[in-house]
Amino acid sequence: MGLRIVVQDPDDAVSRGLIEEYLADIAVRYPVSNMRTSGAPPMDVAELRAPSGAWLVAYDGDEPVGCAGMRRLDDHTAEVKRVFVRPAGRGRNLARALMAELEDLARVRGYRRMRLDTGDRQPEAVQLYLTGGYHEVGDYNGNPYARHWLEKDLGPQPGDVHVVARKFDGRLHWHAVMRRLGEDRHGVWLGATRHTPWRRGTEPAVFIPATHVVLIPYEGEWVAAFNAAPHRTELYIDVSDRPVWHGTAEVVSVDLDLDVVRRRADGEVLLLDEDEFAEHTVAYGYPDEVVAGALRTADELLAAVRDRREPFGDAALAWLAKMD
Repeated sequence: MGLRIVVQDPDDAVSRGLIEEYLADIAVRYPVSNMRTSGAPPMDVAELRAPSGAWLVAYDGDEPVGCAGMRRLDDHTAEVKRVFVRPAGRGRNLARALMAELEDLARVRGYRRMRLDTGDRQPEAVQLYLTGGYHEVGDYNGNPYARHWLEKDLGPQPGDVHVVARKFDGRLHWHAVMRRLGEDRHGVWLGATRHTPWRRGTEPAVFIPATHVVLIPYEGEWVAAFNAAPHRTELYIDVSDRPVWHGTAEVVSVDLDLDVVRRRADGEVLLLDEDEFAEHTVAYGYPDEVVAGALRTADELLAAVRDRREPFGDAALAWLAKMD
């Protein structure tokens, strides 16, 4: 079944078990503290329930592996609480995925910013938050065990572009918010880091393990992603219809299954997902002209990538450098 993240009651047996493990972990890191009797700000589990709060549990198959919650601070501000991943689930970006889902829920519920606190014996947590867009603010809650108070603006930022791929039947496919880097003769270049959440439909966020830039061409029925090392795929091109801009903050394309990739290790160029294209041609009823156009585009891309014709040569290097 893979990873899934669900809204759950914070006081059911699974959630109580995860919270007990979280508190035990905190007690090891801060042996003089007792979260239940210390001067830390109190919290009622009811604060983690809708409509003002939320509680999420991450599962790997049927096994609960992590949790995260939020509660209301004021009409515009929610606070992150009890982010925890079991040791067996660490190193897989589960905490980052939980945070991405929590922030989405906060936006849906009308919050404009998220706040949190954490101590100085949780360096991995501090790094998670700082690389996730949080910045230091002043002490807002008087927690004697906190050393970092952080905040994130949940609203759209200048230069944000929502990149959306849909399937032929209109279903939401891959999507992410990227940063507009600029334009050249090839098209519009967008950038993202390895901490940028990508989602397929409504599935939990995943993270590409390298900085990457995406080219939205002025002309052409494709979208190209250029990945920095150490990603094993240097170039990944989705055959699509012609991408359509909605203002400057969203670009939408229809993914037509076929992908042209160039591997980093040996430079081999491959055409992927021909079987999926054949299956969807029948399932979605691709018109003959769509089939012919997609195959023609794939052939043209294969030739251009093998010959390293721009923009599939060195054009992306300058844009990747802007992400350093």
